[in-house]
Amino acid sequence: MNSIGFFSEQGQAIWWPTNGLALALMVRLERSRWFTILAGILLGSWIGGIRHGWPVSSRIVNAVANSIGPLLAALTLPHFKRLDDWLQEPSLVFRYVLFALLLAPMLSATIYASAAHLFLSNVHFWTVLQTRGDSDMLGYALFTPLILVFSSKETYRQANALEIPMMVLLLALVACATYFVFWQTAYDFSFVLISVVLLVTLRLGFAASVVAVNLLAVLATVATMHGHGPLTLGSGAIQAHRILLLQAFLALTMVTVFYVSVMQIERNVFQERLQSAYEEMERRATTDALTGIANRRLFEETLKKEWSRALRNGDSIALLMLDVDHFKSYNDRFGHPAGDACLRRIAQKILTIDHRSTDLLARYGGEEFAFLFPAANVDDAARIGELIRLRIQRMHEEPENAGDHAISISIGCAAVTPTPEIAAEMLVGASDKALYMAKRNGRNRVEVNESPSDL
Repeated sequence: MNSIGFFSEQGQAIWWPTNGLALALMVRLERSRWFTILAGILLGSWIGGIRHGWPVSSRIVNAVANSIGPLLAALTLPHFKRLDDWLQEPSLVFRYVLFALLLAPMLSATIYASAAHLFLSNVHFWTVLQTRGDSDMLGYALFTPLILVFSSKETYRQANALEIPMMVLLLALVACATYFVFWQTAYDFSFVLISVVLLVTLRLGFAASVVAVNLLAVLATVATMHGHGPLTLGSGAIQAHRILLLQAFLALTMVTVFYVSVMQIERNVFQERLQSAYEEMERRATTDALTGIANRRLFEETLKKEWSRALRNGDSIALLMLDVDHFKSYNDRFGHPAGDACLRRIAQKILTIDHRSTDLLARYGGEEFAFLFPAANVDDAARIGELIRLRIQRMHEEPENAGDHAISISIGCAAVTPTPEIAAEMLVGASDKALYMAKRNGRNRVEVNESPSDL
C-alpha cells in the first residue's frame, strides 16, 4: 500500500488516495453495490497489515478505519450521474468540505490513533491523529474529484479539438509556474499558483482545473520533499511542519477550485435560464395567444423593417388583408369557443400554403389577418390570396374537420414600391380598401387595389 502515496523521510503519508478512490466509486454507484467496495477496502487493509507484520487487532482497526471514512462521506454526498448536475446539487461544496474533508478523515484517524495509542508503545495519540487525518483529507480532496472527472462521459464529450490545445497549453503553464514557485527557496510566490489554477478553472471549467491541481500536487510534493519551495522558508519550527503546510495548501487550492467551478456553473445556468425566459417573453410579446401566429405588434415591426429594406433596394411589397365572412353570426350561433377554434384552423390552413420564410402571417385583430410578402408584386400576392380563399371555402369538407360548418373569407390585395414620399401605413390602407371592395361585392372573393397610390 505504501507505493500508492507519497511518503516523507519519516514515513509520513502526504496523501492517501485509496480512500479518495473508494469515495468516488461509492458516489458513482448505487448503494446496493457499496458492499463490494467496502469488502475490497477491508480485504486490501487486511492484506496490507499482513505485509507489514501487524497483529490481528491492528489489522482489524486499520480495516475499520479505512472503511468508516468513505462510508460516512458517501452517505452525505449526492449520487453522481452527470458531472454538471452533480456540481449543481444544493450545498455541495459545504457538504464536501464538512464531511469528506473534515469529519470522515477525523473519524478514521480517531479510530486508528486510539487503537495505536492503546496497543503500541511510544505512540502519541495527537501525532497519529494529525498525520493520518491530514493524509486521508488530502486523498479525498485530490483523488475523489479526479476519479469523478475521468469517469464522466461529459469530460470527453466536452474535450473538443479546439479545447485540447488550450488545455495542454494551460496545464503546461501550471507545470512551469509550479516549478518556478517550488524549485527555489528565496521567495514565496505561492499566490502565483492560485492565479494560474483559477485561470484554468475560468477558461476550461472544473474537469481541467481538477487535473491542474493534481499536477500541481505531484510537482509541489516532490519539490517540498527535496527541501525546495516556499514551504521550507522561515524558522525551524516551520520547516518541521512543511508537510502539514503543503497538505493545507493543496487542500485549500482544491476547495477554492471546487467553489469557483460551482459558482461558474450556477452563473452559466442562471444566464441560460435568463436568456430562455427573455426569449419566451419576447415570443409571447410577438405571438398571438389564440392562433399561435404573429400578432399585430410583430406585423407592424416587420412591415417597418421590410419597408426600409424595400426603399433601399427598390423592391415592391405586397400585402393581403383577410377577414372571415359573417364571423359575428358564426360566434352568435355556435358560441365563442367554436369561433376561437375556427380562427385557429384558418390560421393553420393559411400557413399550409407554400410561401417563403420571409413572408409573415399575422392576426391583425378580431377575425382579421394580414399576410405580408416582401419583395413581391401584386400578381404574386393575388395568386396566393385565391389559393387561400379556396382552401378556406373547402376546409369543412376535409376529414379532420368533419362536422364543422362552412365558412368563407374575403381578401384585399395591394402592392407598393416604397418611395421617400409615402409611409408604410399606405400599404395597409390600400389593402384595407381592397378588402372593403370584396365585402361590398359579395364576400368570399379576392379584390386587388390596382392603384394604391391614389390613397
